[in-house]
Amino acid sequence: MNDTIEIVLRVVVAAALGGLVGLERELTGRPAGIRTHILVTAGACIFTAISVFGFPGLKETDRVAAGVVTGIGFIGGGAILKSEGGYVTGLTTAASLWSCAAIGMLAGAGFFLVGLIITALDLFVLEFINWVVDFAAPKMKRHKLILSISGEYKPETLESVKKLLACRRCFPEILRYGRSDAGRKMEMAFITRIPARASLEDISREIYNIEGIEKISWS
Repeated sequence: MNDTIEIVLRVVVAAALGGLVGLERELTGRPAGIRTHILVTAGACIFTAISVFGFPGLKETDRVAAGVVTGIGFIGGGAILKSEGGYVTGLTTAASLWSCAAIGMLAGAGFFLVGLIITALDLFVLEFINWVVDFAAPKMKRHKLILSISGEYKPETLESVKKLLACRRCFPEILRYGRSDAGRKMEMAFITRIPARASLEDISREIYNIEGIEKISWS
């Protein structure tokens, strides 16, 4: 009976810790929210507790940990998405799920204080690390955006746009380029890394000054 109470206590603690991380993901609209993080943390805790209490004489309990780490990879992989524009999203959420599995295993093994410290560290990284980066290196921070441009075809337009973006330290990478309407119209898209303090309005105004460009959009 004492073991049952102990296991339940550990699962409750694990669920609470995982719920804190999941709440942050939920409030920021990420693909895996509070329910997923609670279930992952509680599940990892249960598996660890089973290995500790259910098989006390088993020497190879590390196999349980290895199984949890492998299994959580499938869930984390499901949180990673690739958009049509080539962006990969969900990596941070996948990492938070992986970390929550570790928190659950810590709780399942009885290391409550360590689990609490790791939870606090996760929340700091998820919620406040951007503030630290903004404060420590504001000039170095960049935002990754897709720049889509369309208009009349001019032979020099592509190179002119690339040169302008490079001069504004936007580091353009061509994503797609095409022509339509018997070659009279062109469309292009770039993946750009925009300095945090750069003005999209100013950059757009300069791009519009290039002959032939009719439409610009950032996403």
